[in-house]
Amino acid sequence: MKRVVMTALGMLTLAGCATTYHNPVEERSRAYAADLDMVWQAALAAVDDAKLALTETAKEHGRIRARAGGSIWDLKGHVLLVVVTDLGDGRVRVDANAEGFSDDTIVDFGRAAGIVRDYLAALDHQVLDERGG
Repeated sequence: MKRVVMTALGMLTLAGCATTYHNPVEERSRAYAADLDMVWQAALAAVDDAKLALTETAKEHGRIRARAGGSIWDLKGHVLLVVVTDLGDGRVRVDANAEGFSDDTIVDFGRAAGIVRDYLAALDHQVLDERGG
């Protein structure tokens, strides 16, 4: 019995939490030496590239909200929250976090982390394209 409980706890730990707020900042943030407007446009385009549905933007606050569709494990889906901040020294920071829509979701089998990873990869690609590289 003890072995079964420990195995179940281990599997839940490996499965991942339903948010990415606990992940290291390097896995959910980027800083670019670039113009704020260029990064904002790239951040918006990355939503589509990552196959997410844009639901809300507030440029004056630097916020983007997008939705990822559900899966067999999470019928309600996930939301991606992005904040674009001008650091004032010629750099722009982009923070991205994802969380499940369901309040009772504890485990998402890495889906939230995958959404953030895919979004940031699309953002890196967009910024590189904007720079002409």
